[in-house]
Amino acid sequence: MRHRRPIKPRRAIFFGVEGKSEQAFLRFLQHVCNENDRCINLTVFTGSGGDTVSVVQEAHRSLKRHSGRNHLSEKLVLLDRDRVETDRRAGRDAVAIASGLDFKIIFQDPNLEGLLVRLHQGFEHRTITRNTVKGHLRNLWPEYDKPPKAAQMIRRFDLANLQRAAKYDNQLRQLLDVLAL
Repeated sequence: MRHRRPIKPRRAIFFGVEGKSEQAFLRFLQHVCNENDRCINLTVFTGSGGDTVSVVQEAHRSLKRHSGRNHLSEKLVLLDRDRVETDRRAGRDAVAIASGLDFKIIFQDPNLEGLLVRLHQGFEHRTITRNTVKGHLRNLWPEYDKPPKAAQMIRRFDLANLQRAAKYDNQLRQLLDVLAL
């Protein structure tokens, strides 16, 4: 009788995100996890945009409908840092809402495009502002188009790019820690 190797159970991690760009980024991260033998399944809910509080609330509503929510090891929301202060001034605090709903927030600084700039070698330690991010990204990645496709990120970046950038980005480091990368 032949013995099969036991199959490791996959950790299920739920992500709430604002839009298609972040959804593509998480598909890229799923690819990196698979390539590096991490038994992780990323479940992604893509919201309809809006402010940071709306993204958190939509993720929570989606999670309540998600049939496997009891088996999730983590519940996270990716948010652009450049929008948080504006929302707070408007009386909408995504951090407080997320905390009350038992979600962890991972901030992209200043946004996903800023993170993509820092994934390029030599740019990992740069401070990128909301006003300069598009110019930097177009210079580094002329073919970049929003929303990016996961396949484009897979061809362009790998785990080494993520780990190098994470040395200068605590939020990215936290995300990679959750993914055991």
